[in-house]
Amino acid sequence: MQRLFWHFYLFLFLVLLGIGWAVEQLWQQWQPAAAPPWLASYTSLLQQQVQQPQTSWPATIQLPYTAIAANSIGWLEQEQQQLQRGEVLALFEDNQVYFYYLQQQQLWRFGPLPLTQNDGATWFTLLFFLLLAIAVALWLGPVARDIRRLQHSLQRFTDNRDTELTLPARSFIAPIAKSFADMSERIRDLLNLQREMTHAVSHELRTPIARLSFALEMAEQLPAQERQLMLQDVRELQQLVDEILDYARLETGQLPLQLQQINLIELINNVREKLAPLPGADISLQLPGSAILYADGHYLERALQNVLVNAKKYAKQHICLCLTQHKQHWQISVDDDGPGIAPELRQQILQPFFRIEASRNKQAGGFGLGLAIVQRVMQWHQGSVTVTESAKGGARFVLSLPQRRPAQL
Repeated sequence: MQRLFWHFYLFLFLVLLGIGWAVEQLWQQWQPAAAPPWLASYTSLLQQQVQQPQTSWPATIQLPYTAIAANSIGWLEQEQQQLQRGEVLALFEDNQVYFYYLQQQQLWRFGPLPLTQNDGATWFTLLFFLLLAIAVALWLGPVARDIRRLQHSLQRFTDNRDTELTLPARSFIAPIAKSFADMSERIRDLLNLQREMTHAVSHELRTPIARLSFALEMAEQLPAQERQLMLQDVRELQQLVDEILDYARLETGQLPLQLQQINLIELINNVREKLAPLPGADISLQLPGSAILYADGHYLERALQNVLVNAKKYAKQHICLCLTQHKQHWQISVDDDGPGIAPELRQQILQPFFRIEASRNKQAGGFGLGLAIVQRVMQWHQGSVTVTESAKGGARFVLSLPQRRPAQL
């Protein structure tokens, strides 16, 4: 970045210096050596005014005038002849003009009259800024092109696609591109390592779990109650492995969403029927007549199921699911009359492996991954999940899903 700053600073300094000098030279060459076009008319008017009696000069002549010695100025022969003929003679001094008139061997000087030649100044100012804009555009063009390439590579990396960014060595953002390439390579290595470790751990866990489950089913000598408890522990381990694998796939982007048109009303009713046998409060629905959404039905059903299972765990008597349509998104609200969630914990419960209860007892249940999966599914759908206080006294989970169109799939 320091290199980019100094290069741009020196570039602007040299460009301003060069363009300023060039425009000044053009301005000096453009200025005409001849008198401005209005000067002849003004001289003719003054010629008529001085022909009148001298007593009328103050009323007719707007310029200051004074009498000077006739020999105070060295005239050319042609100028001397003009004065002798009674003509008004104009002489230029810097950016002003004096008029001279000889009357009865008395030389009169009128003026000065400022010369304002601003007709071309505006065009030269515009020329200066135009040249400056062209020079800056020529400098910024390659930089903007390289930044667009970098942005495109970042987008491809975000979409979990292969990225290969090649910039010329002389590019000013080449160090940034190299840092990005190193960072993306390291992130991919870490993700691959996480994926491999997750698969390895799950594989190593599933094998002894399967053996233990088979052994428990064959262990006839064990008391039935103890065997059921052990089988329940095995099922919990299996469920934990499945939850970890699902979350790892969502976290690393291993399973892209299969977006398609789904009937949101039908999906909600199916989830409600599936959860009906579970203990807990009944789920009441407030649904519109129809609701069509482009989404991944499998993962959306999984997220909604996790939210409702969580509500069933803590609700006392009432759970209400309300589906409403807004201008740009669908909103699914799940309210319960449970103990609610403290404001300082409403963001933490969406993090993986976070549980409000410190102990892992059977009544609390869960592994702290259900709501984390909900948040990840919402993020994949470019939606959101928020936790607030319910009007029923408990917690309120709000899932917002954008209304996608087929062209966005």
